[in-house]
Amino acid sequence: MPSEKTCPDCEEPLEEMELQGTDALGTLSVVSDGSSDGFLGGLSADEILTPVPYVCPECRRTLIYAE
Repeated sequence: MPSEKTCPDCEEPLEEMELQGTDALGTLSVVSDGSSDGFLGGLSADEILTPVPYVCPECRRTLIYAE
């Protein structure tokens, strides 16, 4: 994946944002339960990805990447 993320609609560079108010601890993570054969199915329980939101300054589309 390229280091600079671009909007799939208008191809403008996306701006990284910060998640707020996700839970009592202020954290949000993506974890696979191991039963899926899909995209996250290959992750083990010790591999936790952090969702990072990106917003297009032009069209305001918001995308969340698991990094």
